[in-house]
Amino acid sequence: MPLVLPGELIEAVAHRVAELLADRLPPSMPSVYLDVDAAAGYLARPKSRIYDLVAQGRLRHFRDGRSLLFRAEDLDACLGEREASA
Repeated sequence: MPLVLPGELIEAVAHRVAELLADRLPPSMPSVYLDVDAAAGYLARPKSRIYDLVAQGRLRHFRDGRSLLFRAEDLDACLGEREASA
């Protein structure tokens, strides 16, 4: 004999399961791309240093019109190169 549950009970259980799972998930990821301000904050360097690294071709970047955009892994790689040369 199949078990029949009221729709409200199923909804309540589903809501509670979603709450419990949300507590276990990592915090939402930041935007995939960082602008110059965010990249400078990420590297703890002034914006001028970010522009210098771009001009030297040492920092991978993307353009959206006139805006420069960076991925965190490219910023990490730039730091890695700097540590390796030190």
